[in-house]
Amino acid sequence: MISAPSPLPRYAHPRRRLARKRPPLPRDEGASSGGVRAAPFTARPGGSRRRLRHVLLAVVAALAVTAAVPARAQTAPGPGTPPAGGAQHQPAPATDQAPAEQPAGDTAPAPASPRLTVWTPYQGAALAWLKDEAAAYGRSFGKQVEVTSLKLGEIKQRTMQGADKGLAADLFVGVPHDQFSALADAGLLADMGNYATGRYLADLNAQAARAFRYDGTLYGLPLSAQGPALIVNTDLVQTPPGSYAELKTEAASLTGGGRYGFGVDAANFYYAFGWLRTFGGYVFGTGAGGGIDTADIGLASEGAVAGLRELKALRYQDGLLPDDGGYDSVRQRFLAGKLAMLYDGPWAIPAIARAGIPVMVTPMPPLADGTPWRGLMNVDGVLVNHYSPDPVGAANLAKWLTQAGAQAALAQRAGSIPVSTQALDRVKGDAVIHGFGEALEHAVAIPNVSAMGAVWGPMDDALSSILASPDSDVKAILERAAAAVGGP
Repeated sequence: MISAPSPLPRYAHPRRRLARKRPPLPRDEGASSGGVRAAPFTARPGGSRRRLRHVLLAVVAALAVTAAVPARAQTAPGPGTPPAGGAQHQPAPATDQAPAEQPAGDTAPAPASPRLTVWTPYQGAALAWLKDEAAAYGRSFGKQVEVTSLKLGEIKQRTMQGADKGLAADLFVGVPHDQFSALADAGLLADMGNYATGRYLADLNAQAARAFRYDGTLYGLPLSAQGPALIVNTDLVQTPPGSYAELKTEAASLTGGGRYGFGVDAANFYYAFGWLRTFGGYVFGTGAGGGIDTADIGLASEGAVAGLRELKALRYQDGLLPDDGGYDSVRQRFLAGKLAMLYDGPWAIPAIARAGIPVMVTPMPPLADGTPWRGLMNVDGVLVNHYSPDPVGAANLAKWLTQAGAQAALAQRAGSIPVSTQALDRVKGDAVIHGFGEALEHAVAIPNVSAMGAVWGPMDDALSSILASPDSDVKAILERAAAAVGGP
């Protein structure tokens, strides 16, 4: 239980960063983000050829090995305390990731550059963390690392236009996992599968480990995540519910006289996905090779219908959701102490802290049969420019930034949610960060394909129709939405 949660300064509501038809939701004034996510780029011709050339180079690269990344110190500063003097490291070989390898070819490779460049949408404390880590890496490897903060859309545009001309950074840090596919299609990103070992990936949140895998290739190393959890006002609820049924019972006992026990922006698909997926629905299916099958649309599947019927029942059958249940009204009720439990993400925490409301953050409880709650999750990571003149240095810096110690330091300084289980354990003293991390254990990473952009609008419209009347036909509405997503 805490009364002053750790700040999460760079988290804006994720729907601000997604291409969508409606105006974006307002975010907390105290949050800073890397900018609004731009609509996906159209892949340039020739992307497949570049990817093939990159794969061939990566195979040859396995023949030569250079020095590994030095591991960082095994201890991290206390929760909420920036590490004294910046990043802490010890010069020992890293054991959780494979060493970067020097690409080989018919001609001698160019000497490694003494300078690396990094582009990032980070601001504030996260940007300070990145600069400190980059400086520590530079001291260890004898390199100068230049970090520049840009809006995410500018990073993508400049990379798309100039990477193959040597006009883009070596690394891109803090890029959301659903915003890189066009760069991969254009052959502009390095294959990080050569550097990420099974041991490293096994330490990650399982879904986060898949977030940067696209067309069978791992294009990024996960660094942090965000997604909704159950935020509980501990003045009103001392013990979080142990099951979804208990949540409904507890919420019902606290509902009445202008007060509510549970709140969610139910007409927003980012949140409603939790009901759709937990009850057995899905957005896109899984192909034979484990990739995303955009031809298999599960928005009107039996589980999806069951889940959204349950969401509708919260309003009309159980009387737990008010008619004016949009994001702003739900948030204001919680800030006024008139809402006991809120399903929301870390972007809500700064305003809650300013309001002085004591809260605990915990996973949404499982269903009666033990099925865990599965909401959506955004994952930020580190990508490497395929055309970097120093691919070994860039890959080693990427690994340096995503090790457990670095993730823990980022969490302590900027309030991010680690995707490394070791890092999450190191920040367990921060109840907010650790609570969100536990809640994301079973979360589903937003599909990282461009087809996902066609989902938000039809599903938000479908939810508005479903929640508009107790007589709405959930199945028929979802069938229309699925047809709209699939197109002609």
